Amino acid sequence: MKIETKTYVIIMLTLVIGMIIGALITGTVVRHRVRRFMSLGHPNHLADRIENIIEPTASQRDTVHQILIEHAQQFHEIHGRFEIQLLALKDSLKKDLDPILTEEQKERLERAPKPSEHFRDRRPGQRKDGRPGAPPPTGEERPPLPPPPGEDRP
Repeated sequence: MKIETKTYVIIMLTLVIGMIIGALITGTVVRHRVRRFMSLGHPNHLADRIENIIEPTASQRDTVHQILIEHAQQFHEIHGRFEIQLLALKDSLKKDLDPILTEEQKERLERAPKPSEHFRDRRPGQRKDGRPGAPPPTGEERPPLPPPPGEDRP
C-alpha cells in the first residue's frame, strides 16, 4: 500500500474510533441525567437529600428517616394537587382571554417563553440576558402592597 493510502486509513480509523467513544460517553451522560431527573419526582428524593444534609447519628437514623419519609409523601401529594390546580387555572385564563384577543395577540402569547424556559439557569440578582444585575430586594426593601379593593390604609 502507498503511504497516502495508509495515512487515509489511519485518519479514518481514528475518526471512527473517536465517534464511537463520543457516542458511548454521550449515552452514559444522558442516561445518568435521565435517572437523576426521574428520581426528582419520587417522594423519597426529598427525604434522602435532607437526610444527607442532617447526617443523623446511628441512634437518630431510623426516627429521622421515618419522619422525613412521612413529610416527603405529604409534600409530593400537595405538589401534585398544586400542579393540577395550576393547569386548570391556566386553561381557564386562556378560555377567558380567547374571545377578547386578536389572532396576532394569541400567536404572541403562544410563542412567549414558558416559565420553565424563561427562568432556567437564572439565579437571584441575574438579569434575563444572564449578566449580573442588582440583587433582588429583601423583604424590608420591597414596596408595600396596595390595599385590597374597598379597604383604606391609615
